[in-house]
Amino acid sequence: QGNMADPSRETRPFPISGGAGREEEGMGEESMPEAGSWVDAVSRSLEMSYLLKSRSPWVYSETMSADPMEEQRARSLSHASAQPPILSTSLTSQEARETGEHSSRSNSLMLMRESSGSHMKNIGLKSLEDFDVAQRGLGQYAAETESLLSDHDIMGGSGRSSARISATGEVALSSFGQTVFNALNLLMGVGLLSLPYAMRLAGWFGMVILLIFSLFTCYTAKLLGRLQEYTPKSKLREGPGAYTIYGFHDMGYVVFGNWGKLFISILFIAETFGYCCVYLIIEGENLHHQFANVAVFQDWARQDFMVLSAVLFLPTVLLRNLSWLSYFSALGVFSSIMLLVGVAITGLWESIPPNQKYCSAPCTGSLIRPSPTDDIHLDSLTKVIGLIMVGFAGHAVFPTLRNDMIDKKQYTKMVDVSYVAVTVTYAGMAAVGYVMFGVAAQSEITLNLSNDNWVSRMVVWIVVVNPVTKFALDMAPIALGLEAFFAAYFKIPQGGFHFLLSIVVRTFLVALALTIVIAAPNFAVVLGVMGSLCAFTISVTFPCWCYVKLFWNEISWFERIINVAGTMVGVVCAIIGTVASMMHPGSEA
Repeated sequence: QGNMADPSRETRPFPISGGAGREEEGMGEESMPEAGSWVDAVSRSLEMSYLLKSRSPWVYSETMSADPMEEQRARSLSHASAQPPILSTSLTSQEARETGEHSSRSNSLMLMRESSGSHMKNIGLKSLEDFDVAQRGLGQYAAETESLLSDHDIMGGSGRSSARISATGEVALSSFGQTVFNALNLLMGVGLLSLPYAMRLAGWFGMVILLIFSLFTCYTAKLLGRLQEYTPKSKLREGPGAYTIYGFHDMGYVVFGNWGKLFISILFIAETFGYCCVYLIIEGENLHHQFANVAVFQDWARQDFMVLSAVLFLPTVLLRNLSWLSYFSALGVFSSIMLLVGVAITGLWESIPPNQKYCSAPCTGSLIRPSPTDDIHLDSLTKVIGLIMVGFAGHAVFPTLRNDMIDKKQYTKMVDVSYVAVTVTYAGMAAVGYVMFGVAAQSEITLNLSNDNWVSRMVVWIVVVNPVTKFALDMAPIALGLEAFFAAYFKIPQGGFHFLLSIVVRTFLVALALTIVIAAPNFAVVLGVMGSLCAFTISVTFPCWCYVKLFWNEISWFERIINVAGTMVGVVCAIIGTVASMMHPGSEA
């Protein structure tokens, strides 16, 4: 187990998205997942969404990949600015070594093109069209799915992209520094807003919980890199990369079969949709906070601003070309740093008062005159675990970031550096916010800031702008998967009906998110459920379980104990944290 890829194993001239039948230990033979299936479509579109959110065009690499065979895989992830005449095949360096000669790429492309039949068109590379649809078991459904997904140019065809293409067609992947930035951009997000509130619930003991979660999720993030190096006994797909694990869906299939792959897809969709709900709440509550004293909005309730936020988000969701949003992806790191700095400045600047609605005596809103704090609150610890854990819920992205690295040997170091930076930032925000506001800290720290000073207003507006770019990128994979499914199931032809279907599906998803948000008592409930149910499962339980399953005979007893315990703790925390968040939502006052 865990052996290196065997070049003698049979490979086919072109890859498909579905997995292959396998015969892992005690599992028996299982049928291959159908190529071009809805699960595969969502899997690839989620991967694109992660890269769009993390990989800003402002920081793309100047260094071209030395391996010419890296081109196809990098193009499928980063969108080449050129418009090649035939469909992409998603090759990596490892796949190239499995395939052999460089000339095989053109043969693969030709075979893919010939095998696709009349349904496959010679279309430009548009990121989500690279679903490598083959003719195995799906027929018209695969063709309809491919046709619909290729119709949605998520990255655009304007020639601007997050990767730079040389005259010879070589593609720039991410360097070590850029990958660290990408990881920080995805890890530092909505979880930062609720850390002072988590400290309010747990007391200073929350710092201990934060450190423990940081250390263990850093460990499990490294496990993902080792899991990607594992070579299964049977193929995951036909063609190059047949024995390569690219991400969670492949891991789920290797360990648990088709059901594992389906479970991961459902979990990822739930997490992604959950973030869309979180963005709506952030936007609505901060707009309410900013415009509370404006005459036009004085009679507006919290729900009214949630509806306004949904109306503002809807046009971005309806866009077919989301490439321009990637230029704002760097706001993730920028807004997190500015939030911490801005809150600290307001705490040190005595002339800046806090929001008196939430911060009255003994709350001071000052770092110089700290508010009263507590050491530990045992009765609230179950609600805290989800709020803190959501800040480390980036494991779904790490396989994608590793695939996008120039030197994958530096993956472990990249994880360490990223986690040190994230932990320091999180600890800083938790401490600063708790010292300033104590038991008056709100579920979103921005609500504690006054809207009468330019510093605090600037911080809040940075937080308000960030969700506008992230909402559409998170909603796109779900929308595209549903559109592909309905178009194939109801045999909707290309043209105006597809456009109408797109509008209906995306509007429905935004309305569904709005309904959930209005029903949720507050921001902390949604974030706590996501941190408990999704983050613990994806970031703790799944990596530990897969690692034990695949490397049991190669690891020490200590590692076995750690990972078995991690699996069990992850399950328990997911259940307890979810129930606690929903049953005891807490108070905003």
